[in-house]
Amino acid sequence: MFALALLAIVGLTLFTIALTRANVGLAGPHTTRASSATLDKSLEAAIEFKLREARLATVEDAIELSLRLTGARLHFGLGHPTRLSFGAEPREGNCVEYAHLFARIFDMAAARSKLPARAYVVHSDRAEVFEKVVPLPGLRDHDWVVVEDDTPGANRQWFVDAAFEDAWLGWDLTHNVKGNVKGRR
Repeated sequence: MFALALLAIVGLTLFTIALTRANVGLAGPHTTRASSATLDKSLEAAIEFKLREARLATVEDAIELSLRLTGARLHFGLGHPTRLSFGAEPREGNCVEYAHLFARIFDMAAARSKLPARAYVVHSDRAEVFEKVVPLPGLRDHDWVVVEDDTPGANRQWFVDAAFEDAWLGWDLTHNVKGNVKGRR
């Protein structure tokens, strides 16, 4: 009986998360900028080591590795001042910090693997759940990343959210972004 009740609670929780995730909207204006993340020498060396051993053949490979490396350094939280300097020790991060760190790591990966792509941090002025703004500080707007992919024949934008990925909500924001996002092409 207990196992059945626990299974029902877990199932209901997962359904609620999926339903909420599907109804998150990010509305503009959307502003883009290059990452301002700075890495200390030990973190930069650790990332370079991971990039040397990785065989990144596609932009999607670089996205996946950058998500893993970002998630290994940050866990979501809003109880701290935003800092865009990162060290080897894992720490709390908000959506701004996730976006800047992911974009910095992605750009390092793309450059090392000679991939024709660049990442930009996007600030969306309005974050909605079920078409309502969440009335809590830190949740009214949202930062995420657009990856400009200039692979011949592809020429596409990837909408990536490392904070969502780390919270098991999936990284692809393709269906959540409302309005145009102009990268730096």
